[in-house]
Amino acid sequence: MAIIMGTKKDETKKKIMEVTINLLDTVENPNDITVRKIAEAAGIGVGLINYHYESRDNLIKEAVSMKMESLAEIMEKLDGDLSNPIKYLKEMLVMMSDTAVKNPRLNKFSVEYDLLKGDFRICLYLLPILRKIYNDSKSETDLRLIAFQIIVAMQSVYLRQEVFHMLTGIDIGIKKERDNLINSIVDNLIS
Repeated sequence: MAIIMGTKKDETKKKIMEVTINLLDTVENPNDITVRKIAEAAGIGVGLINYHYESRDNLIKEAVSMKMESLAEIMEKLDGDLSNPIKYLKEMLVMMSDTAVKNPRLNKFSVEYDLLKGDFRICLYLLPILRKIYNDSKSETDLRLIAFQIIVAMQSVYLRQEVFHMLTGIDIGIKKERDNLINSIVDNLIS
């Protein structure tokens, strides 16, 4: 009986997440997604959302992270030329950047959460590529610091695009300028 109950709990949690991800795809602003909307769409009581995720913000952040992780999984499956890992890293960051520009509100929510709550799992997706770039010449801590610098630099730019534009003259809304920025960040950090 306990196994069935555990399975039901897992199914409920999965359903809540699926509904939340679907809602993220349909709303302009993640802040418009309420616990009540999620519960109604999932056909469950409001209390189950708090039971499984503790808060609406935790649920939304996890859903955003899952969307970003699915992007990272797609990038990992790319047939990128790993014989040139710096080029591959740039391509990966360009894909992430293009996704961020297509989903500005979702990206802003994710970046604010990462910076304020200290969730930097996205940095971990860069580690395999950075290991290839540096072989054994950098420690694991150094690689994590480099990944952190790349991600936080990009997140800061996206969080305050207008300030960054005033400071640098770079408009990340323009793909060519955005791609050049990524090349510059990577070239400056990986030498």
